[in-house]
Amino acid sequence: MIKNQKKIILKIKQHIKYWVALCFLFIISFNSYAQQLPNYTQYLYNMQIINPAYAGSRAELSMSLLSRQQWVGVVGAPITRTFSINGRTKRGIGMGATVVNDKIGLSETSTINVDASYTIITSQYSRLSFGLKGGITFFSNNLANGITPDNDMYTSTSGNFPNVGFGAFYYNRKFYVGVSIPYLLETPQFYIEENATKTVLAANANYFLSTGVLLELTENLMFKPSTMIRYTANLPVSIDINSNFMYRDVIEAGLSYRYENSVSALFALIINKKYRIGYAYDYKLSTLGGDLSSHEIIFHIDLNFKRNSRWLLHNKCYF
Repeated sequence: MIKNQKKIILKIKQHIKYWVALCFLFIISFNSYAQQLPNYTQYLYNMQIINPAYAGSRAELSMSLLSRQQWVGVVGAPITRTFSINGRTKRGIGMGATVVNDKIGLSETSTINVDASYTIITSQYSRLSFGLKGGITFFSNNLANGITPDNDMYTSTSGNFPNVGFGAFYYNRKFYVGVSIPYLLETPQFYIEENATKTVLAANANYFLSTGVLLELTENLMFKPSTMIRYTANLPVSIDINSNFMYRDVIEAGLSYRYENSVSALFALIINKKYRIGYAYDYKLSTLGGDLSSHEIIFHIDLNFKRNSRWLLHNKCYF
């Protein structure tokens, strides 16, 4: 009798698990029509993912590795991994590549992009760069493992589609502003029509505007306020407001607020002004109840061999 009860409870839990995962899949399917991209808290050190003009702006070799776990403890919650690398040449050309793996529910995407930028010297201490992004996204919708309350079954799908994007980035030693559209083409991941394979411009692309400034409060303490605004048609505007403090170019800490979405605490350790290890904790503002917190870890490296004069020598993990 007890064994049968345990089997029934286990079966119910499995149904609930797959049902929740399927719900996440439907949620992401609606978002994909709006070209929604993964959220990042430490985007200042992962900017190449959303703006190709950032490639080559920091050092002759710059790399970032980020891991983000959203809504810890929730079945099917988003898990994002990113890797970016870029460098620069003597003639104002920046080159790089990014890899983004994103899992949510029964859906998984892996995106590989190549970024290229050209930098113009606007003054002794300021630069303006323009960038292009191009690549491919591989997707897999494992619907066959999903179970709905009515025990309906769906066929798993997989495929790929191209990516094209562009951006601009102006910066000096203590200020930056960037605009970008990282994905110009439609995402047909959840299309079932015969014309799903056609390449068309996205109806609801993401538009990004980011800016920040560096203020020296004392000889050892710097204040780094920044913001990022993301606009997508037919969706609420996303606004991030960050206030970070850096002490002696070694320790950085601060708070971040995403409008009507979440609050975050950030902490980072900078070693030899080249290596950054950062952690961010997000607390989601939600009326759903339960723990919807997120954790994000990033490792960033800048290597400047001081061979080129076109770029600014400001590689201290400021921006």
